[in-house]
Amino acid sequence: MIYLPLTRFKIENNNERLLQLLRKSNAELKVKAHTYASLGCAYYRVGQFHTAIKYHQQDLEIAEEVGDKAGEGRSYCHLGNAYQGLGQFKTAIQYHQRHLEIAKEVGDKAGEGRSYGNLGNAYQGLGEFKTAIKYHQRHLEIAKEVGDKAGEGKSYGNLGNAYDSLGEFKTAIKYHQRHLEIAKEVGDKA
Repeated sequence: MIYLPLTRFKIENNNERLLQLLRKSNAELKVKAHTYASLGCAYYRVGQFHTAIKYHQQDLEIAEEVGDKAGEGRSYCHLGNAYQGLGQFKTAIQYHQRHLEIAKEVGDKAGEGRSYGNLGNAYQGLGEFKTAIKYHQRHLEIAKEVGDKAGEGKSYGNLGNAYDSLGEFKTAIKYHQRHLEIAKEVGDKA
């Protein structure tokens, strides 16, 4: 009879220690995932898309392992952008669609808007300009809704590019002028 309470005490203490180790392990994994994401973004910016994909894939694996849905969404976004950099627009679309699904699932309205913008850019890369315009319009609506002025400006610029590609130059000019106004307003020098 004496051993039962001691055993229960040992089990409870071991369970608490195990939970502490798991929390520490998850925190360490999240730091590792963030590092992979940062490396992937850095390699993306210098045009090393294959290397970027490797790091973003590792980030995605950790996000899935620790149950970080928002992290999964960001990873899919980054992977889509990297594949877009390679000119693999259909693959990019698959990743951006997955990012969109997760952004909606976790209530990330700004991420949802970025997904629409990225989908628009991918469809533009495929030459499907009318489809691209629909996605860019949706990005613009959400950017306005969440107060993302920089995103709003990018949407106008992307719409201008799509209309330019369709040969609708007057419409393109209106969108590019609006993009310029917002870029000046938010100090965007890109």
